[in-house]
Amino acid sequence: MRSIGGVPIAALTLVALLPLACADEVEPDAEAMSSDGGEMQARLDQFAPVTLGFDESLLDADQRRVVKELVEASRHLDDIFRLQAWGGNADAEALLPTGDDSESAATREYYRIMYGPWDRLTGEEPFIEGAGHKPHGAGFYPDDMTREEFEEWIAANPGDEEAFKSETTLIQRTGDGGLVAVPYREAYTGHLEAASENLLAAAERANNPSLKRFLELRAGALLSDDFYDSEVAWMRLSDNLIEPTLGPYENYEDQLFGYKISYESFIGLKDPVESERLASLVENLPALEAALPIPDEHKYLDRSFESPISVVTLIYAGGETAAGIQTIAFNLPNDPRVREGEGSKKVMLRNVIDAKFETNLKPIAEQVLVPEQSAKISVDPYFTRVLMHELAHGLGPDYVTGQPDLTTRQALKDRYAAMEEAKADAVGTNSLRILTRSGVYDEAFLEEVYIDHVADMFRCVRFGITEAHGLGCLTQFNFLRDRGAITYDESTGLFAADLEVIPVAIAEMAHVYLMMQATGDYDGAGAFIEEYGTISPEMQGALDRLAETVPVDIRPSYAVEELMADW
Repeated sequence: MRSIGGVPIAALTLVALLPLACADEVEPDAEAMSSDGGEMQARLDQFAPVTLGFDESLLDADQRRVVKELVEASRHLDDIFRLQAWGGNADAEALLPTGDDSESAATREYYRIMYGPWDRLTGEEPFIEGAGHKPHGAGFYPDDMTREEFEEWIAANPGDEEAFKSETTLIQRTGDGGLVAVPYREAYTGHLEAASENLLAAAERANNPSLKRFLELRAGALLSDDFYDSEVAWMRLSDNLIEPTLGPYENYEDQLFGYKISYESFIGLKDPVESERLASLVENLPALEAALPIPDEHKYLDRSFESPISVVTLIYAGGETAAGIQTIAFNLPNDPRVREGEGSKKVMLRNVIDAKFETNLKPIAEQVLVPEQSAKISVDPYFTRVLMHELAHGLGPDYVTGQPDLTTRQALKDRYAAMEEAKADAVGTNSLRILTRSGVYDEAFLEEVYIDHVADMFRCVRFGITEAHGLGCLTQFNFLRDRGAITYDESTGLFAADLEVIPVAIAEMAHVYLMMQATGDYDGAGAFIEEYGTISPEMQGALDRLAETVPVDIRPSYAVEELMADW
């Protein structure tokens, strides 16, 4: 899932951790945001151009070849994801304009960013004429297949249930109009074989034994759809400068059932010193699990709490993570079998966090919060809360209580992703309150965390409420407003965190999300979304103001792509 030595994080100078040199051109262009260009250029201007660079001198000749092969493998996974996002992407040229004018160029670029003809910020709205309705099942199911047809097929063919609900199969029509499950390894053979060869070539050049083992195992996993051993190897990476994450992971794209996972990749360079300095938080995870605001029978007090933290400079990303809104951090693997034995790893993309803070969160806070609170927004609590969000993905139920074969992901289906992201936000912030009580942070820092949390909900609602993070943030915001934890001044149109109420309200909110998962309450999750998943006029007014001057997100380009020509 994702968001997004011994020295408490609150004491670190995180500006030093997040150097601006890692993200060029991060200042939003206000003139471009308010320009009189065409419609597609206006859409494109919602994404601030950022070049993500890195220190090339850190890599020797073998490491440069490893990175080059990893980028090539990532490109193949990116091609697979385009097909997973929508089967029609195989013939994109039939939809895209071919002219040399600026609007045609902007349309082609926006299509690339959105991985299809639908605007991910607004849900199902096509920005290209003739695209039609966006299939809720993306490219995982036939466009015309309904939920009812899928369920009726399994009822009539119970032997197909396991394959049909597998995370790594496509559902396709047969010649007689029936349905069949096709494994990823067969559906995407060409790209997977090529990516596997890239990983084996990278393994040959890898001098780090743990990296070599991971690459060899992951090369085989791409051809078998069995990722368990390679996930364990990924968790056991050690003393590695190059931090690769490649494979099928998240179920965000499958909005029909939430069963199918998508390919993505992150290639980063690890900062071992800062990773180690942040690792002290992991020691608190058993206590934070024990302190979750739910009955003890739903807690996992005996799970593995191993949770390595990698602070990396992102040098390349592709696939699901690159579609629309860019990832700032992630917590993997999602496989509960691996998490039980190995824990999970938190990867913080420090140059991306820095770029988003400068282009998005800081200017958002200045426009939606009362001045005395917006003045307190800084990168330190933002970075820390992102980290705690990722740690919180590893807390709470993995399975429905009393049903050891039913994961929370399976039980909540298409509603899982939004509820899990909201849970991680609520549990993460509540955990910082618990750590403050134990002396890790002080009250002034915690106050900044609460203010950051409120501002950040505006940031992620702008991603679109059909997107998991956006919908999860919207339900949080409305829940907290309902409890009086967020106040609104009609005369100014500004919001504020009620610092007396918000600690209790966030703990209550964490309880609600956790219990949905513990009980596998699919209907309850639906009712909760129905109650709290609508944008209020007050929030819409603030979002309208932001649309005029503040980018929604960044649009990264990667310096490594030019450097590779000489490697």
